[in-house]
Order: sequence, then C-alpha cells, then structure tokens
Amino acid sequence: MNTLEPAQTKRDELLEIGSNLFYEQGYHRTGVKQIIDAAGIAKGTFYSHFKSKEDLALAWLKARHSNWNRWMTDHMNQAGGTPADRILSLFDFLEEWMQSCDFRGCAFLNTLSETPEKASPLRVEIQLHKRGILATVRGLVEAQFPERSEDEITATSRVIFMLFEGALVQMQNFRETWPAQAARIHVATLLA
Repeated sequence: MNTLEPAQTKRDELLEIGSNLFYEQGYHRTGVKQIIDAAGIAKGTFYSHFKSKEDLALAWLKARHSNWNRWMTDHMNQAGGTPADRILSLFDFLEEWMQSCDFRGCAFLNTLSETPEKASPLRVEIQLHKRGILATVRGLVEAQFPERSEDEITATSRVIFMLFEGALVQMQNFRETWPAQAARIHVATLLA
C-alpha cells in the first residue's frame, strides 16, 4: 500500500521523500539535510516549501491520515455486510496492512513514541487520527446495536478500539499476525 500519491511538484517530492524516511527510520533519526540530499535540492528550496522538519512531518501525518483512512474504508466497503461484519473486517485489514509494510507498524504510534512534548502539533495530529478511527468504530457499533444506550455503545466502541490498537502494537512487536486474529475472535463475541 503506497503512502502517498505520486509526486507532482517539488513540494510533493519533498513530502514523498520525507514520508518514506520518517516511516522507515523514524522522525528523530531523519534530518532535514538527509531529506535535502535525497531530493537533490538546495536548502532554500526545502525551506520555501516547509518552514521546518516538524512542518514537513505534519504534512506527512495529514497525508497519511487521508490515505490510511481511504485504505481502511475501501477494505470495509469490500467486506460489506452488517456493521458487525465491517468491524470484523478491520482486523483482516490490519493483518493485510501489517504484512504489506513488513510489520513496520503505525506511522502515528511510531511518531508518538518519539514525541514526548504534550503540546506538540504532531501529538495533536496523532490524536485526531486515532479519534477518527474510534469514531468510525463507534458509528458501526451504533448501527449494529441501535437499541443500546449511549454508555453501552461508548463502552463497546472503546473496547473494540483498544483491541484494534493493541493488536496493531503487538503485531509490530512480534512480527506475527496472531494478535489481530486473537483480537478479532474477542470482538466477534462482543458483537454477537
């Protein structure tokens, strides 16, 4: 699964190069000079498009959010069926995606682990992404169980979200797919 659309402009090219480096080797390990050298441009050209490495990383996370959500939504749409079927398909998507990226993991969680500052714009973007996934799950739980109370829907959604996120982290850790499979089995019982 490609992370970005093909580069059209110098800004797009810088975003693509930065995105690949941030994802492959980490945010802090990637330097502006490395990005400039990889792009074969002058320092001024970089700064005419991005005011800082953090600015480039924010653009990367925003693009990643759009693309990742599109992949996830496309996968759920292909699964079709009931809202429960669509929720369960998230764990199939997780398995497929993690294998395709060689278990590199979530760009957002990887960046979060490198960003201890609470007020960092990167953390704000990461929270927006994760809140979006939680909202997607919540919408599906609400559609599956329209008779349940708000508190029940919230609780079920949060448990499914935590199982999804936990499976993601442990798949990266163990470099195996069993965490998604185990989480999917538990979620199926929550949705029965």
